Amino acid sequence: MTTHEHIEQIVESTFKVLKEVHSKQKEGYNQYPSGNKSRIIFPQYSKEYRNGETRLSEQELRFIFVEQFNRYCEDNKLNWFYSVETPTEHKYIFSERGIKNSNPNMTDNKGEGQSAMVDFAIHDETLKRIALVEFKALNPHKLSFIKDFKKLNAEPVENTYFIMYIKSYDSGTINNLKLKVKSSIGKAKFYCYDLESSNRIDVEILK
Repeated sequence: MTTHEHIEQIVESTFKVLKEVHSKQKEGYNQYPSGNKSRIIFPQYSKEYRNGETRLSEQELRFIFVEQFNRYCEDNKLNWFYSVETPTEHKYIFSERGIKNSNPNMTDNKGEGQSAMVDFAIHDETLKRIALVEFKALNPHKLSFIKDFKKLNAEPVENTYFIMYIKSYDSGTINNLKLKVKSSIGKAKFYCYDLESSNRIDVEILK
């Protein structure tokens, strides 16, 4: 199998476990989640702040992905490693309007920028970077998408991934994602999971 095919399997199992965790493992439910495949739970806001609703963030997605990555590597005898908040190889100049770049590769070549960070990097047995991953939850501001896609597309790593989830979606959500994503994807592979319907929002829907 190729590197991408392996990662595709990890993403699929991540979304499946994310759904199970969201269904069974929330603070305040007071019931042991039998058959759980993860020890993470979704925490609860205070009743005074947000009426005790469940908090959804990218951290749950990130940690479940790490759990599934480790399990997959063990089951398939893959001698892969990972790093977190991994410094980029290129330098970037960020601004309130997005990323100002000095060349077509979206990087700064005048020494004025700085190294950015990528959420998660996968390394092979020689510790070489073979994949980069950015995580997002819900529907953040467009600038958040732009910055992550620019990094994923500019970095000299073949396999790059933008993985996110949302609580639910309708035509308005799809149109909103189109505006934020369709012009930025580039070489990066886009994955979005809807918790309510248990469906993936394929990149083709956004075109």
